[in-house]
Amino acid sequence: YLIAQELGPKAMCLVDLGHHAPNVNIEMIVARLIQFGKLGGFHFNDSKYGDDDLDTGSIDPYRLFLVFNELVDAEGTPGLNLAHMLDQSHNVTDPIESLMVSAMEVQRAYAQALLVDRAALSAYQDGNDALMATTTLKRAFRTDVEPILAMARLEAGGAVDPIATYRASGYRAAVAAVRPRVTGAGGGIV
Repeated sequence: YLIAQELGPKAMCLVDLGHHAPNVNIEMIVARLIQFGKLGGFHFNDSKYGDDDLDTGSIDPYRLFLVFNELVDAEGTPGLNLAHMLDQSHNVTDPIESLMVSAMEVQRAYAQALLVDRAALSAYQDGNDALMATTTLKRAFRTDVEPILAMARLEAGGAVDPIATYRASGYRAAVAAVRPRVTGAGGGIV
């Protein structure tokens, strides 16, 4: 934030969910950057030990939800024009499948955040009732939004189960068959 502030009004901050020390209150950082007009965007991923760049929401889906809670709360804020990116490293999983899973987790967290009773949450926050504020948030987080998301995918012409559809398509095998063989040391992992 200090560097972005010194650089001027065009400099913004990027929140990379995989680049924080353990137990950092990322949602508070997001709220403060929104408050100061310096939030520019996100690298959505997750981490366990450091900059793991794991699939979004794979380690801490509640933290992802809390970040989206702040974003939903800030909707309509003048000048808030965020860039959203997936930033992942695929050492073990199929990169396309992992990106699909991450995109679905981002959608899930956003849908759950839209379900938060904002009036009740605000009243509990104003009354300094942390227990009921947390209960209000958890009520939305625990809501199964998968049927809504599946219907939205279907209505948009997408697959209800994107991973199963991708696997059934045989796309990975088809492109692997035409991909040139690596003859030297490759730089890629997958």
